[in-house]
Amino acid sequence: MEDQAESKERLQRAPFETALHHAGYGCFQWLLLMSCGAVYAVCALSTTTLSFVLPAAECDFHLSSSDKGRLTATPLIGMCVGSYFWGNLADARGRRKAIIGALLLDALAAFLSSLMQSFPAFLACRFFSGFGIIGATGLVFPYFGDFLSLRHRDVMLCRLEVFWTFGTILLPGIAWLIIQDPRFNITAENAEFQYTSWRVFVAACGIPSLLVVLLLMPFPESPRYLLHANKTEQALQVLQRIFVVNTKLTEKDFPVESMISACDGEEEEVVRPDPNGNETKTPLTWNQRWQSFWNRKKMLVTPPYIGLLVLCCFVDFGLMFSYYTLMMWFPDLFERFSQFSSLYPDVSAGVCEVSANVTRSELLGKHECPQVIDDKVYIHTLVVALSCVPMALWVGLTINMVGKKLMLVMMLICSGLAALGLNLVRSSLENLLLSCVFEAIVSCTEAVLFCVICEIFPTKVAATAMAVTVMCGRVGAIVGNVVFGALVDQHCIVPIYMFGSFLITSGLLCTILPKSTRPERPH
Repeated sequence: MEDQAESKERLQRAPFETALHHAGYGCFQWLLLMSCGAVYAVCALSTTTLSFVLPAAECDFHLSSSDKGRLTATPLIGMCVGSYFWGNLADARGRRKAIIGALLLDALAAFLSSLMQSFPAFLACRFFSGFGIIGATGLVFPYFGDFLSLRHRDVMLCRLEVFWTFGTILLPGIAWLIIQDPRFNITAENAEFQYTSWRVFVAACGIPSLLVVLLLMPFPESPRYLLHANKTEQALQVLQRIFVVNTKLTEKDFPVESMISACDGEEEEVVRPDPNGNETKTPLTWNQRWQSFWNRKKMLVTPPYIGLLVLCCFVDFGLMFSYYTLMMWFPDLFERFSQFSSLYPDVSAGVCEVSANVTRSELLGKHECPQVIDDKVYIHTLVVALSCVPMALWVGLTINMVGKKLMLVMMLICSGLAALGLNLVRSSLENLLLSCVFEAIVSCTEAVLFCVICEIFPTKVAATAMAVTVMCGRVGAIVGNVVFGALVDQHCIVPIYMFGSFLITSGLLCTILPKSTRPERPH
């Protein structure tokens, strides 16, 4: 009898991964996927808003190509500052709270930026938009991943990437409905205060950030975070809630009555739920919180994690240097092709020749204001976004068969080759097709990288590691946009070769990434 009781106790004392496995996989995870997916779609929408502002606001702000580079780089500077802030806030106060706060700040910045009448003031508001949205972008993966067992984590995180594509598909539709409609030019053409259609578009892109906050409200905080924050009773309650939703049984039927909190460098700790719902641990003092903060930072700068962090940062730097820059400039490049076709019909030219000739025409006074964006620009941007859907679905279905590491290497090298191919296109159609290939591959690459980060870093520093990696990626995007804006008119071949070189080099470096530092899936 004693042996049976002891055996039952051992079954009831489980580490987090085993407890999460017993909570089940089903309705709860799919509902959370829909909500986190909506958040990620909004992140895509907010991040790429300026891609249609570049051609639309060109006349209002008298933008040169260098000004456009500054405009697309400014939110990225906000992202660099914000990513580390939100990462630390998430590790200290919780993933869910940080994501909600980030979305609210992004919505506020979008509304304010639509009102700004001067270019510097508009830049300042877009800085805070970037500061906010990066919190949701960088944390939605760790938050969602904390509700998934190792068996389902990779596939579900890659399914989350599909929603980024939905956001990029939604953007040209919103832009076409609002920017092209003269009814959204609320103020008179010569009025001192201007609120034109592109400003309404900017404000409209802030509304979804408010809506998705409502979708997140019913969901709990990450149970993995709660466990590592010494809120073990709450962590167990979250797992019981997942169990009830997935199995339609009661909380009493949950087979795990206690969890083992085994943190690196600490002794194993057994925690049991308090029937009265009271905390069994003394709340941490500010000194203890400060010490815990520095302990997390020390872990990141010690082997092997410091090497992995540097490698992930370099990969995301090269990835976003190329991806974000071209993603933001695609509508503007499509508009340049449209202008070139109207100025020089039946003449074939590459991207660099088109940019040089259109710029020369503007200097000669052939470019008129107010500028009306060709409908083909919206259609081509929509086609590029739609091309990402098959790739996103393929990644979600095959990542476990192919493997994250091999898939990451293949995608980086292939996207690098596609970027180099932009030098070879001779028409608008060829540019569109190659842009679709590039966007389809590279749009899913960061999601695969995020999956890798979620596995190779411990939970207590995963959000900070993700935030630092994302910050380095945004630094790459800043450099890419500034360089492209400065060189696109006369020397655009230089940044295109830089895009391809960075992506191929990053792919080769990813061959040294480990598989995982997390424990194996419980049987």
